[in-house]
Amino acid sequence: MKVLVIDDDDIIRLVIVESLTDAGFEVFDLPSPIGATKKIVDNHIEAVAVDVLMPTMSGDKLSCLLRKNPRLNKIGIVLISSMDPSDLERLRVESGADEAVQKEDLQQHLPAALRRSIRYRQKTA
Repeated sequence: MKVLVIDDDDIIRLVIVESLTDAGFEVFDLPSPIGATKKIVDNHIEAVAVDVLMPTMSGDKLSCLLRKNPRLNKIGIVLISSMDPSDLERLRVESGADEAVQKEDLQQHLPAALRRSIRYRQKTA
């Protein structure tokens, strides 16, 4: 399974990449949403794990853009953030993301969230 991790925090991004690689994913990463569309298309990405709070574009805005793009709206999207869980869930619903995971729970919950997201999107494709 090919996934793209987008987070502006280099340390957190590295931890996520290592964790997902250990879980059997083929992982690509970016420090911001800039270039995400090209990376997704060029590498046949199946799901994106994207930080909500970033300076260039928020993860929920990227999720909205991906859902509006007919070529990319079938990829799985998991929002990640350290924000309040209820606020994160609200953004997940509003943006069309499939899952949301708190940053403190990433290593424990992100691999399963990505797998569920990919399976769900494959069923609806």
